Amino acid sequence: MRNPLNTHHFCYLTSGFNAVTNHYVLRQLVTLFEQIEKSELKALIDEGYFKQDRATGDTDVYHYLDGVAANSQSIRNQANSRRLLRILIQLYEEESIQHLKDRIGELIDYFRTQYPGKKDLGHIQLLKGMIREWEADLFWAHFGFNSRSVHHLRLGFYKGDIFTEDPEFVRDVRPVADLMEEIRPNVLSLAFDPEGSGPDTHYKVMQATAEAVKDYIKKKGRKELEIWGYRNVWFRFHPSEANIYVPVSVNSMAVMTNAFHNAFGSQVDASFPSYELDGPFSRLVQKIQAEQFHTVKICL
Repeated sequence: MRNPLNTHHFCYLTSGFNAVTNHYVLRQLVTLFEQIEKSELKALIDEGYFKQDRATGDTDVYHYLDGVAANSQSIRNQANSRRLLRILIQLYEEESIQHLKDRIGELIDYFRTQYPGKKDLGHIQLLKGMIREWEADLFWAHFGFNSRSVHHLRLGFYKGDIFTEDPEFVRDVRPVADLMEEIRPNVLSLAFDPEGSGPDTHYKVMQATAEAVKDYIKKKGRKELEIWGYRNVWFRFHPSEANIYVPVSVNSMAVMTNAFHNAFGSQVDASFPSYELDGPFSRLVQKIQAEQFHTVKICL
């Protein structure tokens, strides 16, 4: 995988809006409301900074990483506000400062009055999902990947219902197959979480991906495609079930934890924590990896 000729793509089939709490979005909106009158954001709007294209979107990411490098919460807040404003401009097709302030005020009122767990309106789900997508972009940017390497498909089966719909071919499988045809991968990696082992989304994503792989192989004849299945937080392989072991250094664990805390602001205090650890998933991953290493040592 470290061959310099390789290219890597990271695909999120659902946005994960259910994992973003009302309290977190409210805090971000209040910060944006305080900043929107300042000359910096107004000047950016006037100069066309928020026109929708990947290049300007990556500029938000780079600004945030500048804040990480400088250990500056102020710069990171600026970048968060820029991206949130970009999301609102795209969502509501507004560029007027006054109209945007009105929208932000409405959203602040909404999030102050909603109880946790209530199903959100469609545009609120989209807002939360785009915040999660921003965090995913930030995470992979820590490792040098820009938005051209990160794909957000927003499959339609994910609607925030208690019982998730089954994937449909045109709505959910076709977008994955189309992306595979565009990228033409040699290796595909995905979570192999069985049904009922954790969030139902993971299993439905695996179903959609499996059908997309069948369609891709049938059309392109790429039978040499390798599939690497992994399990992690919600379910895991016993060492006797695994046929690939990936060694992880303490340095890699530190990098993972640092990137997680800096990128996934909405997930540091998880809204759906594991029963094994009430804390960031990065700590749970490290705990699992240490336990697995201990098991392997006994076998050796």
